[in-house]
Amino acid sequence: MVLLKVATKEKEKDITRYKKEHNFSSPILFEEDAAVSTAYGVWSRPQTFFINREGKIVGRALKEMDWTSKNMKDLIEFLLKEKK
Repeated sequence: MVLLKVATKEKEKDITRYKKEHNFSSPILFEEDAAVSTAYGVWSRPQTFFINREGKIVGRALKEMDWTSKNMKDLIEFLLKEKK
């Protein structure tokens, strides 16, 4: 499983500062032209997409989530157990 954040129309120095301030080690895709956001129909932030092993979107969250909650942990475990 990979968690990838996408920064749209942000300055690279601001993203670097964000990663340091929040001790964030996952990769952040930096895009100036919003191509990824446009391709996925992102109109507000934050948004989270759950993409299965075949590359199909199987879920979407349109707000900030508590990734440590039981519901989120159960969802992630379910997606990880999905057969190949």
